Amino acid sequence: MKTILLLGIVGCLYFSVSVQAQLQKGTKYWAGTIRFNGINSTSKIDTYSYKSNFNYFSVSPSIQTGWFIKDNRLVGIGIGSSINFSRAKNKSDDQSNRSGWNRNSFSLSPYIRQYKSVGKKWAIFLNSSADLSYLRYADMDGSEKTVENGYSFGVKVVPGISYWISPRFAIESDVNLLSLQLGYQKANHTNSVFFDSGVTTALSNYFSIRASWYLQ
Repeated sequence: MKTILLLGIVGCLYFSVSVQAQLQKGTKYWAGTIRFNGINSTSKIDTYSYKSNFNYFSVSPSIQTGWFIKDNRLVGIGIGSSINFSRAKNKSDDQSNRSGWNRNSFSLSPYIRQYKSVGKKWAIFLNSSADLSYLRYADMDGSEKTVENGYSFGVKVVPGISYWISPRFAIESDVNLLSLQLGYQKANHTNSVFFDSGVTTALSNYFSIRASWYLQ
């Protein structure tokens, strides 16, 4: 069903003829987004003099730039990173243990995007990208630390919506619920091929918000 919906969007965009001023050939495009979340939890059992503390933090900044090579068609490149780490500490009367891990990635994503105007301030688009990532994983247990480098590459197609607050500034949202992604990853002594259809139980992951500037 999702594939049919994506094909329908592709067909609508391919035959689009309306052009907003922001989507004309020669317009330059800049966009940026940042996502972050974190967890801090502490548990304690007085009977056993046991105390546990867990911390997790994630931040994912990214920027995109591009230019319209023709009306309604944008090509560009995105640069992003994802930094994730956790720390855990368990302590009792006779022992204490610390552990944790880091999961970091740095990505480069050339893309092509096709727009269709659906009003004076609205447009829909279909973004197709090739994603190349460098991965660095570190695991810590007490004083021991192991580090491994890896990589991944793949292709992704995702539709989205743009809304212009002013002639030069827009808010965009990728509709991840309808995205399709295929790729290969090598990390942690494991080679894997992955397919992501965008289905998730977390509503906040259905959409991602991006601030964008269209400069003529």
